Amino acid sequence: MSAYALNKILREVNRNPQIRERFMQDAAAVAADFDLTDEERAAVVARDVGKLYKMGAHGLILRPFTILHQMSEPDYLRAIRG
Repeated sequence: MSAYALNKILREVNRNPQIRERFMQDAAAVAADFDLTDEERAAVVARDVGKLYKMGAHGLILRPFTILHQMSEPDYLRAIRG
């Protein structure tokens, strides 16, 4: 498991419009381009915020990712708090 790779994909989706568009169309294909474990890849594709956070996704990268996916702040906080 690599928190670096996990944060990298989230950051790229957040900041790179081309990757973001690809991710919105086919998240699994984008996730395959990153050095993620199967569990990390599944959590990214499923947008499982609680699991991503527990795996080491940084809150300052994860929150913008959830905003892109229209997750409210209360839902985000519930997810990361378990």
